[in-house]
Amino acid sequence: MSRRVILNSPAQPREMSLHLRLEISERRLLLRAGDLTLTAVAVLGALWLWARLAARPLDLALLQEQLGWVALIGLGWPLWLTLVDMYNLRLVARVGPSVRRILIGGLVLLFGYLIIFFITSRAPVTGALATIEIGAPPLRFAPGLAIVASMALIMAWRLLYIRVLGAPHTRRRLLILGAGQAGSALSHVILKGHGPYYDIVGFVDDIPVPRCDQIGDVPVLGGTDRLGDLIWEHRIDEIIIASSGEVSGETLQILMDCYEHGIAITPMPLLYERLTGKIAVEHVGSQWYVALPLQPRQARTAEEALKRMLDIAGGLLLAVLLLVLLPFIAAAIRLDSPGPVVYRQERVGRRGTRFTVLKFRSMLNDAERDGEAQWAAKDDPRVTRVGRWLRRTRLDELPQAINVLRGEMSLVGPRPERPEFVAHLQETIPFYRTRLAARPGLTGWAQINYGYGDSVDAALAKLQYDLYYLKHQSFWFDVLILARTVHVVLLMKGQ
Repeated sequence: MSRRVILNSPAQPREMSLHLRLEISERRLLLRAGDLTLTAVAVLGALWLWARLAARPLDLALLQEQLGWVALIGLGWPLWLTLVDMYNLRLVARVGPSVRRILIGGLVLLFGYLIIFFITSRAPVTGALATIEIGAPPLRFAPGLAIVASMALIMAWRLLYIRVLGAPHTRRRLLILGAGQAGSALSHVILKGHGPYYDIVGFVDDIPVPRCDQIGDVPVLGGTDRLGDLIWEHRIDEIIIASSGEVSGETLQILMDCYEHGIAITPMPLLYERLTGKIAVEHVGSQWYVALPLQPRQARTAEEALKRMLDIAGGLLLAVLLLVLLPFIAAAIRLDSPGPVVYRQERVGRRGTRFTVLKFRSMLNDAERDGEAQWAAKDDPRVTRVGRWLRRTRLDELPQAINVLRGEMSLVGPRPERPEFVAHLQETIPFYRTRLAARPGLTGWAQINYGYGDSVDAALAKLQYDLYYLKHQSFWFDVLILARTVHVVLLMKGQ
């Protein structure tokens, strides 16, 4: 196995990698920094222009007077861009969706400004401001200008990002060590949605003699005996460890040489997680620890306290909404089909405890005539007409506010499954019982990314998202999931 290029030419490997070949975290940080900077430029520019036309200095007093709309725009843009997934690099690389979401964001901010400052506030402009506005443009033209300018600047910045940092010479050159199923799964994810950021040079099989010449459209360049030469010849930026077996001492030494000289070494499950927002449980192999939430106990205790406070506040709000909507929903359900309004079903909760979940009935009363548990499908024929509407708006889950207040459920978490399904799935899918480590949720990361599951394969896909949530669970992650759930409800995208 050749180590010549790494050991004898220590400066050369980094000379061939351009600074524009950024990692995922660097790209997201750059996007956020650009959005915030341009938003600040638009706000300050609008204030400066108005102050100049009004012959007034742009000072701290003016900023304090206009703090309301400045905060609305300054906080509104990052919140909106996060809500509509504009830091998802797969989406960011597409011009059409990016432009459309930025335009909608500008309209939402403009509408929000009109509501806050023209409808809810009817106080006349008096005092110094009244004097200033005589013969000058109205002060309220500044927020509109700031919104339009920030929208134009962010759009131009995003298009520039696509053109410059989506160009072929900015792609990180990857070499995948391991030509098995794990490496193949990762290459499929990259080629399907992350081609603008990664260039898969090829596979290196984890045995001296490769078992095949090509996997999909990606060549197998050789075995481990050529690893060192391939790294130099192809100017590799990052090596992905997707090997199914033990790494030999000589291979490990080459990897350490690469690391010392700035070439990134990344386990396949970690890159898969960063790209997809889920954990590849079927490919973790001996790296089982990457699939588990291993935070210190103190951190978990603090997070659980914050989470419970959020649950109580959200549960009370949903309970009020339940009381308001209950008569109308109950009447619609009873008029549509005979049977109870509220459906009760046993589910498995935290640590395997069982509880009764509450839902508005959305199916026919005899949906399971034979008494056997059945998967709920996307276009399930058992769903009633009113039930279909309830599911699209997620209102069928509203009675679970009571489960949340009881402590049986949380606002956010893995969806609770029926005992019959849990018993089968934990025997079929690795790590399935891990999702029982947290309270089940009214909504969750899997629900906003995947939807209903009606098979073992769908349960595996949802588990990948659930494990990602458990691993990264935090107060702000819960808030983001709740915000996206509201977005789904308003657009009636539930299933």
